[in-house]
Amino acid sequence: MEDFFDNELGRKILALTKASFKVSDLISDLVLREKIKHQVLEVYKTFLIDSKNQSLLLREIDVLDHYFYLGGHLNLIKEEHLKQLRNGFLVFKSHIVLAMNERGKSGISSQDIPAVSLRDISRRETDDRPKAGSATGGENLNAKQKKIMEKFESKDTLKLAEMLELFPDVSERTVRNELTSLIGLGKITRDGRGNGSFYKLNY
Repeated sequence: MEDFFDNELGRKILALTKASFKVSDLISDLVLREKIKHQVLEVYKTFLIDSKNQSLLLREIDVLDHYFYLGGHLNLIKEEHLKQLRNGFLVFKSHIVLAMNERGKSGISSQDIPAVSLRDISRRETDDRPKAGSATGGENLNAKQKKIMEKFESKDTLKLAEMLELFPDVSERTVRNELTSLIGLGKITRDGRGNGSFYKLNY
């Protein structure tokens, strides 16, 4: 069993499990606290028993993410804790995509996962900071991601609506996936909750 966790993905799931339990212990609402703990174990169990089924694992992580999001919306979780956890979930999803690409599988549809390529994730391991003088931070981004990052050159914080204006012929979900990818790559950060949320550039 120790060998099973002696890899990048294994260490990530252990770290997220620990962090999720730690934050859930601070939730005063007993029902939500138990729901979250149960879902943490579901994610862990899926990873342990059925780790090759990435689409199922991603769905279980999304359920857990939404439980924490609800806790934040109800002011049961501190905003800084929620932000760290949700960003951790995004990074973990990126590593799942990396593992999938390494196995050469294509079982996950583009609707289920952030649009993160193997090249994008590999790039993040060596340099996740923008290069001096440019918000785009290199040539590893796709066309939509570059366009989003160029928008940050004139403004440090942007709302989703402003991003959607850049792509009038693209669905909101696709734009959200691109933003998720950029968060996973460490280029931007999402702050706030609900309609009050916004994205800001990482320096």
